Amino acid sequence: MGRDPRRRWRAGPDRGQRCLGRAAARLAGASPSPPAADRALCRCRRAGRGQHRARWLEARMTLLQAIPTTTATPAALPTLLLSAIVWVPALAALALLFFPSRTELQRQRIRSFAIGATALELAFAVFMWYGFRDQSGTYAYEETRSWLTAIGSSYHLGVDGVGMPLVLLSAFLFLFAVLASSREQSKEYMILLLVLETGVNGVFASLDYLLFFLFWQMQAVPMFLLIARFGGQRRLAAAWKFLAVDIAGSALLLLAILILYFKAPVRTFDIVTLHDVALPTAIATLIAWLFFIAFAVKLPVFPLHTWFIDAQAEASAPVALILGGVLVKLGGYGIIRVDVGEFQTAFHNFAGAVVVIAVVTVIWSAIAVLAQDDLRRVVGYVVMSHMGLVLLAAAAAAPVALNGAIVLMVADGLTAGLLVLLAAAIVERTGTSSVRAMGGMAARMGKGAVLSIFGALAAIGFPGLAGFVGQFLIVVGAYPTHRIATPLTLLGVLVVAGAMIVTVQRIFFGAIPERLGRSRDLGTLELANTIGLLSLIVLLGVLPAILMDSINFSVITLLSRGGG
Repeated sequence: MGRDPRRRWRAGPDRGQRCLGRAAARLAGASPSPPAADRALCRCRRAGRGQHRARWLEARMTLLQAIPTTTATPAALPTLLLSAIVWVPALAALALLFFPSRTELQRQRIRSFAIGATALELAFAVFMWYGFRDQSGTYAYEETRSWLTAIGSSYHLGVDGVGMPLVLLSAFLFLFAVLASSREQSKEYMILLLVLETGVNGVFASLDYLLFFLFWQMQAVPMFLLIARFGGQRRLAAAWKFLAVDIAGSALLLLAILILYFKAPVRTFDIVTLHDVALPTAIATLIAWLFFIAFAVKLPVFPLHTWFIDAQAEASAPVALILGGVLVKLGGYGIIRVDVGEFQTAFHNFAGAVVVIAVVTVIWSAIAVLAQDDLRRVVGYVVMSHMGLVLLAAAAAAPVALNGAIVLMVADGLTAGLLVLLAAAIVERTGTSSVRAMGGMAARMGKGAVLSIFGALAAIGFPGLAGFVGQFLIVVGAYPTHRIATPLTLLGVLVVAGAMIVTVQRIFFGAIPERLGRSRDLGTLELANTIGLLSLIVLLGVLPAILMDSINFSVITLLSRGGG
């Protein structure tokens, strides 16, 4: 027979309990048998049955006292969300190279794959935004990895309240662009669109000047090819003008980065590190000017705007959506991030000239849109006038104005997308982009007429829609500093708004030409895209706090750091 169970009880803890005690000691980093614990356990074994529980509790307390009271915090896992946002479209484009595209079914599969890739991008962006809302002005999802260490460049990504809303805007608009590409289903088209998304998102996420420049260049070639290959009759002229202006702006951008690199006391391209570097006033002002011109070309501003108007008129609808909705926002983002954020003092030295450029840009847009008969060019001038307001906010460098500038860039991106898709639908049904050749279309396009009216109201900044919040904040924030320029700019925006309303009236009301009598209304896909964009415009207009809470913290942080 085995041992008496009562003898095992009196002998103290059994083997399993002793192993558990030793494991707890090893987990705590102590020796397998701490002396104090051994003595307590020995006393427990010698004790009688009545004292066993008290002695065992004493032994456990002794073991707990032997465990160190401070424990090391586990190392945080490196986040890859920003890298995913940047590189997933490029990887999807690489995968598309292996897709056959001979038949209609195969081309439809290519489009479906591109929709899946951009939808995944949107899911990442929404997830990031949900986790980003509580940020207090610092960079989130930051990644830093060694890259070109010999020259002081690293793979440094991060977003704050300035960049994150634009990343979210980019994700939404690229998905809508692919959804709207029902006719442009070729493999080359989808590959170029996905590579373009990688370049755009990389600019918004880069915290290294060299990396910023490489992503800036990455968007130029795909956009050139998209305009030249899939645009209208004068697409080649528009594409080459776009490329020439983009190369000139990129050359100035690279020159500014190199001057900063060689004049700084530390050899690095890191934006965060170079922020605290002191430069002579003349050098800092030169660098700020070069950065400003490079970004202003992309914005665009008068007189460097003709490339944008031509490209907007000749590009296919999905490409024009990206051009007016996202690509020009790279210029506004660059001015706020670099000129206002990193060279604030130097930028302030020529802020008066920037204000003049902003006012002239808006006034010129107002004059041009009054004389314009091409519907697609009208949309281009509406976008240009809003970017003039963004430039005024940057020159004011006031927290309220900069909050409005970022909100307006997001709102204008959504509004431009809506207007571009509606303009494309109207041009397709009428066979012309001339507003004078249209009329009475509401009788055949009732749904299109209602959506166009809402699009025009969004463009003028009607209360309850997204544009109102941004425009109102810019005017309130800029007026104390620029009491003459702000009313002039607002007047120009109102003129553009009036012209937009008149354009809608001429297209949809009045006598309908006989040749347009059989025009059809918007289809299911067109309705889905335009209603989706309008829903986002209304959501942002009714609940602007979903963007503004985090934007405000980042703007205050950006302005409080000074620089330059």
